[in-house]
Amino acid sequence: MGLIRILALLLLSLQALAVQASQCVPTQFDETVTLDYINDGDTITLTDGRLIRLIGVDSPEIDFEFPALSQPYATSAKAFLSDRIKPGQTLLLAFDKRRLDPFGRTLAYVYTQELQHLQELMLANGYAKARVYQNDYFWQCLSQIEQVAREDRVGLWSLKDYQAKSTDTLSRIDANKWLEVRGVVTGYERKGQNFELKIDNNLVVMMSQQDIGKFSNILTLELLETSVVVRGKLYFSYGKYRLNATHPSQITMKNSP
Repeated sequence: MGLIRILALLLLSLQALAVQASQCVPTQFDETVTLDYINDGDTITLTDGRLIRLIGVDSPEIDFEFPALSQPYATSAKAFLSDRIKPGQTLLLAFDKRRLDPFGRTLAYVYTQELQHLQELMLANGYAKARVYQNDYFWQCLSQIEQVAREDRVGLWSLKDYQAKSTDTLSRIDANKWLEVRGVVTGYERKGQNFELKIDNNLVVMMSQQDIGKFSNILTLELLETSVVVRGKLYFSYGKYRLNATHPSQITMKNSP
């Protein structure tokens, strides 16, 4: 076997190992860019001045004015990402349906040249939660990676602050916050143009008619008496806590607390 052929086979083997290193890999990349700065656990700055918001993950928030008020694991998340990528490093970007968020940041899945997926690294090591912001190409893949970290109590999942709340501990101070709430499905019914999923008879998950089709694999008779974790912005109305669900990532069946 010639030397050139051996080197080619070796290169292909190394590329295959690199692909296997990440589970959520696109069929192609849209841009090759250079890192300038790491802002926090889910945002970086490129040398061309663009802010890149990592699609599909949400790291704890850093309070840059009053660092002591930062959320738990916020500075650790930034430090972890800073250990993995360095200023001047070449990165690969893959885009989804929507390229800009309301703040003008570019939304992207971000990879190293070795095909390490930054979103997966943050989730697998417990420095971020999976969360869908309109773009959802890899949402199921990222959710599975988060679930392993959650079950193993890795990183932020080891803290009570990040555990799903039970419905009986909800209070008015939780209103207008994005929360994870755990409970048991006690019923569901159609109300006008909406569909209501009842959790422990204390929390109502609202789904509009236009979104109901997205939940067809979840909303079955088997859902009754099933333990779930639901996610969304909580509010209080008509004597019940409520949240609106627009994407199936907001309801996880048989999830650990």
